[in-house]
Amino acid sequence: MTNAPVFNIYLLGSFDHAGVQEVLAELGLEGTRLEDTTTIVSPALIVLGTGQSAPQGLADISIAFPADASLDALRHLLHLAMENVALKQSVRQHEEQARRQHRQFEELNRIGIALSAERDIGKLQTFILTTMRQLTNADGASLWWKTVGEDGQPKLSLRASQNASIDQSTYQDFKVPVDEKSVVGYAVTTKKSQIYDDAYNPPPNKPQGGKGFDAQYGYRTKSMLTVPMRNYNDEVVGAVQLINAKRSFETKLTVANVPGEVVSFRQEDLEMVESVASQAAVAIDNKTLLKDIEELFDQFVTASVYAIEQRDPSTAGHSGRVEALTTKLADEVTRIEAGKYRDVIFSKDQLKELRYACLLHDFGKIGVREDILVKEKKLFPFQLDGIRWRFDSVERLAQLRAELEAKRRDGVDAATVTEIERRLGAELDKYRMWFEAIAVANEPSVLPEDKASMLLDLKGHDFPDVSGRLHPLIAPQEFHFLSIQKGTLTDEERIEIESHVAKSHDFLSKIQWTKLSPLMGNIPDFAWGHHEKLDGSGYPRGLRGNEIPMQTRMMTISDIYDALTARDRPYKRAVPPAKAIDILKSEAGEGKLDPDLLDVFIAKRVYDVTASS
Repeated sequence: MTNAPVFNIYLLGSFDHAGVQEVLAELGLEGTRLEDTTTIVSPALIVLGTGQSAPQGLADISIAFPADASLDALRHLLHLAMENVALKQSVRQHEEQARRQHRQFEELNRIGIALSAERDIGKLQTFILTTMRQLTNADGASLWWKTVGEDGQPKLSLRASQNASIDQSTYQDFKVPVDEKSVVGYAVTTKKSQIYDDAYNPPPNKPQGGKGFDAQYGYRTKSMLTVPMRNYNDEVVGAVQLINAKRSFETKLTVANVPGEVVSFRQEDLEMVESVASQAAVAIDNKTLLKDIEELFDQFVTASVYAIEQRDPSTAGHSGRVEALTTKLADEVTRIEAGKYRDVIFSKDQLKELRYACLLHDFGKIGVREDILVKEKKLFPFQLDGIRWRFDSVERLAQLRAELEAKRRDGVDAATVTEIERRLGAELDKYRMWFEAIAVANEPSVLPEDKASMLLDLKGHDFPDVSGRLHPLIAPQEFHFLSIQKGTLTDEERIEIESHVAKSHDFLSKIQWTKLSPLMGNIPDFAWGHHEKLDGSGYPRGLRGNEIPMQTRMMTISDIYDALTARDRPYKRAVPPAKAIDILKSEAGEGKLDPDLLDVFIAKRVYDVTASS
């Protein structure tokens, strides 16, 4: 029997059958008297003497021979007993291996789910290193990512590191070339995992590791496991390096205790780490790609805002200020621990959603006619130029008529000339007074009554051209524009300006926000409602109360405040912050704005965010 010599035979009690020792001797085995069950070394078989019972818990490795058994029977029974013990041990080993593999499978499955779920790349890297250290009892771990250096050559950049025995603040970000001079560079270059029992004494033709680091930080790197990280295209994109597998994960290493506490990494450690490294590489690659997409989209949003502001330079910075005010207000609401808003907490994704909605809330202005969008006065510049030309013409005609009248009279005396000049001066003064009234009426301020009545008089005044045909000094459309009571826009133009809200919604609805993040699908609706009022007097849908999302109500307060205090609007004067707050309070008192959110806006001095803008 080939496995007999490896068995430890223990004898318990006395034996009436002398053949037991003879059979053991034939098999080259020596029986040891069993005094203490704690000293049993496996694989073992306990032979029970006359009247003996198997020790507690050891019945499966115990056997009692019949007193009248022949030597052949004893020999056969001993063979069967040892084979039975060996078989049971093998079964237990396989069961333990199966349980270990099942635990590893569950752990890898848990790790895979966690890697997929974590969106913060910093937290993801920390999770990867912590998990690998726990799986292998490693004292330290580092994660390296393949990049391109300033010289255009591939580098390995230290992205994250951990060490249970060294202060983390001692670590500094640095890079190493992708070559065979360092252990991590060697693993990435050869695309093969590396196991070192002692980093100072590497396998033949492989680089030494750890000495430079150890000299700097007073450490001793001994066992080392370095695994390349491959993405879904099987490209090596980085590496994970584990150092100093310990007998106990909780042990803190010193240079003195490393020989006794550090062990080599096992082959099963390598298999586990390779599996996790593959998942980690794909996860980091995905998160990096997602981050790049988010940054690209953020740049697109910034470029979109820039495009809007180029069409209407007078509102440059407005969208950014509204975003700063609104996200600050949302942050302050999140901080409230009592009262109405104690349960309102805006997550990082929700704040990003709100940020984009604010930045793009006026994007629809890109579809509004530019001459209306940038209209500073009631008349368009070309209209005022046309009126000015007409007045210049009638004044010149008046002067020519006076000169012609004087020439037609023979021997005109001084009194006649004076009278002609007086009538000419009066006529010119009238034209200049009319044009002044037009200039005043053209301003965006409220039209004074005297200027309004003068415009009515002027409306019916015609002037003749050189052919004698009559033309109105003010065209009907010009009179319509000059008659605007407040601001610079006609009702038709105001409707077109207000249409930017619907245009913004149409544009934003074409973007699949949920693919960027599941929590960003509300952006079009948030932006759509920033001109709505709680009493239903807003536009474009006349929403009321809770029909308007809280995020939109915050944006509305910020939008109005910035519009009032903006110093770059040529068609109106900036209102001082205190006056703007009073106007907001008045609108809240009329049921148009959310009074509770306005209280937070004022109490937390949210408006200070744009004070220096």
